Amino acid sequence: MNGSKLALATVCLVTGGTLVLGGETLTVGPGKKFDKPSAAIAAAKDGDVIEIDAAGKYDGDVAYVRKNSLTIRGVGEGRAVLDSKGKVAGGKAIFVTAGNDITLENIEFRGARCDDNNGAGIRAEGKNLTVRNCKIHDCQDAILGGDKGLMVIEHNEFSYCGLSISPVTHNLYVKPEKLVYRFNYSHHSKIGHLLKSRSGENWIMYNRLSDEDGTGSYVINLPNGGRAYIVGNVLHKGPNGDNNVIIAYGEEGIKYATNELYVVNNTLVNDHPGKGGFIRVGGKLAEDFRLVARNNIFAGKASVCNWPKAVMEGNFAGDPLFADAARYDYRLKAGSPCIDKGVEPGKAGELSLKPEFQYVHPAKDEKRPDDGKIDIGAIEYSADKAR
Repeated sequence: MNGSKLALATVCLVTGGTLVLGGETLTVGPGKKFDKPSAAIAAAKDGDVIEIDAAGKYDGDVAYVRKNSLTIRGVGEGRAVLDSKGKVAGGKAIFVTAGNDITLENIEFRGARCDDNNGAGIRAEGKNLTVRNCKIHDCQDAILGGDKGLMVIEHNEFSYCGLSISPVTHNLYVKPEKLVYRFNYSHHSKIGHLLKSRSGENWIMYNRLSDEDGTGSYVINLPNGGRAYIVGNVLHKGPNGDNNVIIAYGEEGIKYATNELYVVNNTLVNDHPGKGGFIRVGGKLAEDFRLVARNNIFAGKASVCNWPKAVMEGNFAGDPLFADAARYDYRLKAGSPCIDKGVEPGKAGELSLKPEFQYVHPAKDEKRPDDGKIDIGAIEYSADKAR
């Protein structure tokens, strides 16, 4: 099963959700039935679709989303913008998704603040949440919560969140049973991590997570272990980061019975001046803990991996000849030592770890070219695109 089929299978395997068909479409905006998203959300029934006109102005409009199987999406040119302007629903977030099986699309959330320093663009409280093609920025947390079911986060941009040190907040801080996080662009967290997940199962695939000149902490933090597939990502630790590690796993204590970490065909760049790490595991891991790292580029002076029993195959450490590293363009140049040098990505059980897609900036994707010889790193070399 390939990466996309795997993610789809993960979605389909979630049971116990609320499936409602044939709902109404409620329209929001200038000249529409509802003037504010909160009014449409209050009137909605299970299974409805709420369309928010991007031309409208909705400053300070916040809401608890309590109905099930709702789709709330921005329509028109651009995204519908929800600026907190000092208000949050229930002292928590711009949207608090208390219902099950909610989908949010094409919305920009910004400026959320709370007295407890945990103000979020989205606070996930129900079971099963999908967030697609949204932009969340300048909040204390972008998305916070979610301890039930499946969370699918795809084609979004997260930036300039993680504003608090007490408690520490992040561009993403979640704990669903399963997290599928793909095709996203997360950057410039202020203090916290670009991605923090306490889920028992994490599918982190085909994203760009980059500090750039930001001051954030870990790029990916999986503090309680679990099963994690980190495939096809561009991961950057910047020179101003609060710490110097890209992937941290298990450092707050292992909480799950099954713990495996697969790091395959990623491009990891560590520009931090300190003696940092690319992959660092902690906690009381079993002697047979499985860590597999294949076909990764490790660019920078950091230590590659601290787990002595890690399976390390097909990786490259050194200068991979990036197209323009100063501008975070980590495509390969002609003559790169990473071209055609990858090994078979292998399997995790019956699951193929071969990347099917690759990230396209910003927050897009494309099929990964396949000529029978896989390159090392997240992005397959293309002579046409290199010109």
